[in-house]
Amino acid sequence: MTPALRRFPPALLLFAFLGALAVPVRPGVARQATPPAAGGDAGAHTLTGPLRVTNPLLQQALSEPYVLLADLTNFVRREVNGDPPDDPQVTARLVGDPTDATYMMPLPILPRGTVSDVDGGAIGNGVQIYSVEFAANFIGDPFFDRYEAETGWGTALSSMRVQQGTYEVVGGRIVVWAADAEQGFPTDFGADGRLFTGDDPIGPLPTGWTVIDLDASPFAQLRGGSVEIPILEGDGGLKDLSDRSYTGAFDALLAELRVRYPFREYKGIDFDAIEAEVRPLVERAERDDDELAFNLAMSRFAVLFGDGHVSTQPPIDDLLRRFGGGVGVSLGQTDDGAVLVSAVAADSPAAQAGIAPGVEIVGWDGQPVADAVADQELVFSASSPHTRTRQRLALLPRSEVGAAVTVAYRTADGGTASVDLVATSDQAGLGSVFGPAPENPAEAPVTVDVLDGGIGYVRVNTFFDDLALVAASWEWALNRLNQLRAPALIVDVRGNGGGAGQLATYFAGSFTDEPFALADNYFADETGALVYSGTTAIEPTSVRWDGPVAVLIDEECASACEIFAAALAENPDHLLVGHDPTAGVEGAVYPWSLPGDLYFQAPLGLFQRDGEVYIEGVGVAPTLDVPVTRDTLLATDDVVLDAALAALLPNAGRDR
Repeated sequence: MTPALRRFPPALLLFAFLGALAVPVRPGVARQATPPAAGGDAGAHTLTGPLRVTNPLLQQALSEPYVLLADLTNFVRREVNGDPPDDPQVTARLVGDPTDATYMMPLPILPRGTVSDVDGGAIGNGVQIYSVEFAANFIGDPFFDRYEAETGWGTALSSMRVQQGTYEVVGGRIVVWAADAEQGFPTDFGADGRLFTGDDPIGPLPTGWTVIDLDASPFAQLRGGSVEIPILEGDGGLKDLSDRSYTGAFDALLAELRVRYPFREYKGIDFDAIEAEVRPLVERAERDDDELAFNLAMSRFAVLFGDGHVSTQPPIDDLLRRFGGGVGVSLGQTDDGAVLVSAVAADSPAAQAGIAPGVEIVGWDGQPVADAVADQELVFSASSPHTRTRQRLALLPRSEVGAAVTVAYRTADGGTASVDLVATSDQAGLGSVFGPAPENPAEAPVTVDVLDGGIGYVRVNTFFDDLALVAASWEWALNRLNQLRAPALIVDVRGNGGGAGQLATYFAGSFTDEPFALADNYFADETGALVYSGTTAIEPTSVRWDGPVAVLIDEECASACEIFAAALAENPDHLLVGHDPTAGVEGAVYPWSLPGDLYFQAPLGLFQRDGEVYIEGVGVAPTLDVPVTRDTLLATDDVVLDAALAALLPNAGRDR
């Protein structure tokens, strides 16, 4: 992310909301479709309906949304990792913004989807079964493919209502096409409550298109020419608690996260202790009708999770009050634990006191500097030890304007000295808390250059922007560097806060000849059970890079960015170059709306590999570690880029 305060929202992963449990079902049988019988009733011919996307994560990234008639063969067979069928696809455009839109979809006379036998073979050859899904294009063409669809079937923003945890279809509407009047179809859910299983009651189905209303009992068959099918947000929508009191919203959010926060055991979350600390703050905010106090209470609530995906809007005015002053130093820490002044602002209190870059700080306001850093309260939640340390180092020199601090430092002769500094106004310097500011805030999400030795350089600033633009820019960059016969490639994802996981896996597919599984996805249902919801896999793409490659990473590379880095690290020939591991922020993010127009987000899903939590809390480590020393900390050159160039230049003459 690259807004003015880039840690809000922090790194994001747009979850695909797809998956299911493997359960015993009657297998679907694929057969070729045949034309409808002459003179048969054509049934429904047009689908219409409303659509409303409330999830702000989706609203910000989707640039080419549409509605898709989606083949439900994967659901019939319960193939959670099944690819989307590649039969001809029927789509319709949206009228209006996705936040409040409608669609109209004419149905084809002769659809070419998969035919499935869902009546036990007792009647006819089978039917074609579809849902209506909200979709968005971001790769190559206007059709839904493996990277855009993930796997399985739609469980949110769908015409179907899908049960959390089991991913079983429990309501909504689906669309069925029968070639003739000899077909059977379920007339209701059977005793097991699941659709398309052996205990479903079966009845006749007319020729042509029929909309099945699963909310009626028995199911209603709708065939009146134009039939309305609303798109339901399901669990993909914004969880709106904004109409409640402060305590009511807090209690509801806490109750849900107690059950569904997926890292509660992994992180050892003590929800009772969190409630004991935060609820009195919320009660005080409610008693005083104090919106800022509620914001601060929820900010503290987020920090206590130790998870970079748990966040709320920062109260900017309060941050400016508490941290708008500074003594003019930026701090860094070497690999051996020394805290050094990495930069000094001109005319600042520190500069006037003679403190220069490279000075080692040994004490801060009467404490050993290591203790002062460890005691610094965080403003934003962070998942990993190295990201928490970076935030504390950025916050330590900052305070209210006028606050005094005694700074002890090592002198040139090895002794120590101290100086009293008074913080002056430095609102611009507050940006250091949110990460390094982009050199060009108007820079495109993906840029390309050619460096020394002809080495290609692609910078990926974000995976959370206009998705079609990001994908097309990536494809253009790699194609151009291939045309130029660049001998090697550097992909710079430093500072990339994440975004769409599908983009990350698509980019990673440019570097592999064979598909491979990266991690298993799990979703916490309403009971707190972690339910398998499919596997994140890397598939080869048509836009390829076959030469040497180095990926530049840092602690600001988070979420979807880490998926990309982890996928590249699967090949030992790929270099991951950096000082530190990535942020260690990995989960499926969901949003809540709280009183006072306050946004809150937290993960309800996680990734596992070999039965263990994957990436969260540890990140992806560099394979070419660039040490943090006094020299590298003070260097004016880009030492990480230089290290990558030095590693790749011996291969610069490689014939590609």
